[in-house]
Amino acid sequence: MRFRKKGSPLTWERIVALHEREGEVSRACADIFKMIFLNGVGPAGNTFLFTSAVESEGKTTMALQLAAMLGTKGHPVLVVDAHWQRPTLGRMLDVVDRPGLTDLLRTGGRYEDVVVHDARLPRVSVLPRGTKTLDLVQGFEERMRALLDRARKSFDFVLLDGAPTASGPEVLLLNPMVDGVLLVVACDRTQQSQIGAARRAVEHSAGKVIGVILNRVPRYLPAYYRTL
Repeated sequence: MRFRKKGSPLTWERIVALHEREGEVSRACADIFKMIFLNGVGPAGNTFLFTSAVESEGKTTMALQLAAMLGTKGHPVLVVDAHWQRPTLGRMLDVVDRPGLTDLLRTGGRYEDVVVHDARLPRVSVLPRGTKTLDLVQGFEERMRALLDRARKSFDFVLLDGAPTASGPEVLLLNPMVDGVLLVVACDRTQQSQIGAARRAVEHSAGKVIGVILNRVPRYLPAYYRTL
């Protein structure tokens, strides 16, 4: 699906404003929602990872906007900042330097104790990246799977804002843990070879690419992007 990115930074206020009125953003998010279900994930699948080939392709923006759309339609949503090295989501929403995902993965604990809520989007919860540096310590995968299993039972949707596929082995470990992967592509910067490498990385790590979101779409879309 295609989405033309707006220029101003995303904040809680802008998320709410965008989804209080019908417009291009709301329609684009509705298309993503339809894409998820038309690809056979269905109601039993509710955990999705947003990733990209390189940095700054708009995956954090898309994850938050989809969460806002789902929340305004009555669905409880958890957004997880799973970009260990660069917590863009945390900076956008001013929830950096506070306990979150990496703390839970290192020491255990309940995600319910560290999630962040905002009254303007009462059905959207955010799990920050955390204060600790992520190490692939013993028990990492077990704790991550347990966290996602609990979240699946409490939320209609769990959206993970992950790192680009080339960032390191930890992002690839998430692929088989979720029900589907959404690959965000910035048409004005991502090369064809990078997109192909990103898809292969997801598939080789037992992930399932259920859709490609084309961001910053030009007036003329090159033929290659039409085949994604």
